Amino acid sequence: MPPATPIENSTGTTEGRSIALELLYITRLPLRILLTGAAMAAVLGAGVALGLPGPEALFAAFAAPGATGLPALIGMMIFLVGIGFAAFLWWLAARSFALVSNPAIGPERLAGLRDLPLALPEGTVRALLALIVGVIGLPLLLFSKTLGLTDAIAGYVNGIVTGVFGFYFGTRSTGADAQIARRATEQLAERERATGALAAEAEALRQKAEGAARDAALPGRIEATRGSLARHIEVAGLVLDEFGPLLPKGMIPEGAAQALGKAREAAAALQDQQSGPGAEDALKTATDALAGLIGAQPLAPLLRGAASLLPAGTALGPLGAVATVIGLGWHFGAAEYQRWRARVLAAPFAPQLFDAGLITPSSAELRMESCPIFARAFKDVKARPGFFADLLSKIGQDDAGARLWAEYGADAARFPGGQAEVEEGLAEFRAALLADLAARDATPEKIAAALAPMAPAPGTLPSVDHVNRMMDQAGKAGEGQPEARAAFEALVMLTGHLRDRKLDPVKLMAEVMP
Repeated sequence: MPPATPIENSTGTTEGRSIALELLYITRLPLRILLTGAAMAAVLGAGVALGLPGPEALFAAFAAPGATGLPALIGMMIFLVGIGFAAFLWWLAARSFALVSNPAIGPERLAGLRDLPLALPEGTVRALLALIVGVIGLPLLLFSKTLGLTDAIAGYVNGIVTGVFGFYFGTRSTGADAQIARRATEQLAERERATGALAAEAEALRQKAEGAARDAALPGRIEATRGSLARHIEVAGLVLDEFGPLLPKGMIPEGAAQALGKAREAAAALQDQQSGPGAEDALKTATDALAGLIGAQPLAPLLRGAASLLPAGTALGPLGAVATVIGLGWHFGAAEYQRWRARVLAAPFAPQLFDAGLITPSSAELRMESCPIFARAFKDVKARPGFFADLLSKIGQDDAGARLWAEYGADAARFPGGQAEVEEGLAEFRAALLADLAARDATPEKIAAALAPMAPAPGTLPSVDHVNRMMDQAGKAGEGQPEARAAFEALVMLTGHLRDRKLDPVKLMAEVMP
């Protein structure tokens, strides 16, 4: 066999020590009991060897007639039993305090131990008291005659033992239900704490999500506010600068100029903002300025003034009538817009607005029936072939009045009022032709597009015939209402400016007067 190496010798020595320690741990308690008994036997043997009386002599002395040592011995034994229980309780408390002082114990468990008597498991002290009463009280009852106890004392001891045992075992009989209830309460409290923690976490996540959503939506909100500011600044500036001096005094609201100035400052501050705390502050300032400008917007009194000129007649009300007339003017094409403007302002029918290609001789003949001057003057020649075609070619010229006077003025009976009557009849005939052309401009599609920003309910849109009556009324109304007429004409002129700037007036009306 080869010699063992130092590593192998060390390994064998360590294993031998581990086995010896394990055997010592297993036999430690039996050895302690044996050594204790051997010590007691040695003490008794030493006493006998020295000539001291043994235990049998001691018990014989206690049992002798008239001896009083037995009660003293029993009392001493009871005292020793009490001392033993006290030592046992001290040992339990020491173990519990050692457990509490362990740093591995969590704060929740430590808080639970503080509520228990002596920091011991629940029921330990009651069980120990019941055990003391049982160990001491039962022997007293059994040996009451030997100890010379009276019946009264024995009854007291019996009552104590019965009461303690009845209370202890009665409590234990309902302890399962109480324990279940206590555990249910603890679980409910734990669940409530967990629910509260989850609710707090959910609230934190919700606030975080809202913050993220606000941050994500901030550029869009800034852009929308910037666009609204630009629209209302443009309109307020036009009304104040272009039409303010021409409007009746008091029609422009007080504070409109100051609100316009604040809105312009807020728009300039918001111009380069996109995100961040500074952008939030600038957006709030701009929103407040926009609200102030809308509240003092000079467009609102113009709408209220013009609304009194037009008959409502629809579910949209007076403001809806104004929005219909103005919105159509904004949506019309160039030629349609010129006819619309001349129609609602009752302006002279300029030759450049007259499109002879859209008017047939037959329609011209029909329109002449509603013109008293030309109907009377040309009643004898209107049946002549080519008359209306020739008449239409003349009225489209700038010098149409002079041409008609040169051709028909020689007959004094035809135009008794002279050339002035020719001009009056020409204006009358042109207005009738204009009404015929303009009546074709309004269509259901254009009416719906004009009123779309007001989001009218289904079935509330006015008909084409009603719209034409409103526009005819707009051109004639206001003779006794100068302020209302001025407001309406300012709206018509403002519409021309808004067409150039691509700003829908009906959308502005909906924002100013929702």
